[in-house]
Amino acid sequence: MSSGTLSSIAGAAALAVFAYTQLRNRSPQAASMATRAVRELAAVVLILTKAVEGVVDTLTPSQPRVADGGLYGGYGRPLVDAWEDE
Repeated sequence: MSSGTLSSIAGAAALAVFAYTQLRNRSPQAASMATRAVRELAAVVLILTKAVEGVVDTLTPSQPRVADGGLYGGYGRPLVDAWEDE
């Protein structure tokens, strides 16, 4: 992220804290309801983000993943061949 983006996020967070403090001072009940609404909104955003990630992962062509250590997990040949009697 660029410093401008971080400054914008920090400014928005500071403004939200200030607004919440003012709301809490004027109406504790409204502040409580606002906190609950923000929590619910955050949950919805998280679920939507995960859903979009899943769709993108599904639609993005990818090559099959190979286990660490090579095709046979670091062995020179499939492990099954090592178990067979010769």
